[in-house]
Amino acid sequence: MIGSARNTGRRVDPWAEAVALHERALSLVDDCRFGEAARLCTTAIGLLESEVGHAHPDVANVVSLLGTAEDELGNHAVAEEQHRRAVAVLQAYQPAGGDLLRLLVQAQVGLAGCLRRQGRYSDAETLYQQAFAAAEGTPEYGEAELAPLCNEIGILYKFSGRFDDAERYYRRALEALTAACGPDDPQLAGLFHNLAGLAHSRGQLAKAEAYARLSVRLRRLAMPADHPAVVADEAHLAAVLEAAGKLTEAEPLLRQAIGYFTARYGAGHYEVAVNQHNLAAVRAGLGDLAGAEELYLRSLAGKQAALGADHPEVGLTLHNLAVLAADLGQPDRARELATEAHRVLAAGVAPDHPARRAAQAHITALGPAE
Repeated sequence: MIGSARNTGRRVDPWAEAVALHERALSLVDDCRFGEAARLCTTAIGLLESEVGHAHPDVANVVSLLGTAEDELGNHAVAEEQHRRAVAVLQAYQPAGGDLLRLLVQAQVGLAGCLRRQGRYSDAETLYQQAFAAAEGTPEYGEAELAPLCNEIGILYKFSGRFDDAERYYRRALEALTAACGPDDPQLAGLFHNLAGLAHSRGQLAKAEAYARLSVRLRRLAMPADHPAVVADEAHLAAVLEAAGKLTEAEPLLRQAIGYFTARYGAGHYEVAVNQHNLAAVRAGLGDLAGAEELYLRSLAGKQAALGADHPEVGLTLHNLAVLAADLGQPDRARELATEAHRVLAAGVAPDHPARRAAQAHITALGPAE
């Protein structure tokens, strides 16, 4: 924080207590204990506001962290409100450098990530690029410090179907962190996870599997086996294995992830829905069409609740349901689902995105309704 604890003559210094709560909340976010982090942030904000008012940079700092915690809990509307508040407070200071610049860039990145999660890719890109322009070339941001922002921008471009742009930012981040930390540092795990996802989307499955296994290996070096990041990386590897036809290796990893995230966050959480989608693809590949349909429908409901009906990830599940409906001998239902999938995807991703092209090809293959 910018401010410092003061001796007020009282038994408990609200500022010092707020600082301690913020530090504890940061640790909880790192441990993926987002509900607890959000509660501590709310308390810290109240303490700080009683001392310095609503428009202090340190208040904005904690508000930004609260937005991050709410985002991870799937409360995107609440998160967006908090992120926007933090950005507005910090922009009013017009920071040119120092801690204020760092806080503003952090707040802009938080808001951009919130918009990305909601499928609002154009708005997210504007904010990411504003943050990048503010940070690049300043004393506060060398290449290693820019790496997390490059990674975030890469994620945005991957999801929106701009794969070459995504790779450019991922590679820049990878080169910077490798130079700063070495090739086997656990900090690289997230980048390898994302490079695996990019290769998966491009159909480069051998490369995707190699990156995904590297990500799991590095994550396990730094974290216990039951850490959410380890489980998420294993589930991501399973999605790649499914695409490569390694279904029996993928299935237990996905079932483990569904059970783990359901117990940790509840049955309606985004992570549960994503892994239900991937397990459905496994079951379909094994010939269990009824089981696959049930899982796709549960995933669809979960994604719609967590992300909204028009999010591109909803379009992905609608497309897979359309393919399954055709396999079940339901051409009219398949056509309806494929049309809806294409509508959702066309609104959110680039024209050459593989999922959008696949949805269009499936509509063409089904032909007109009889």
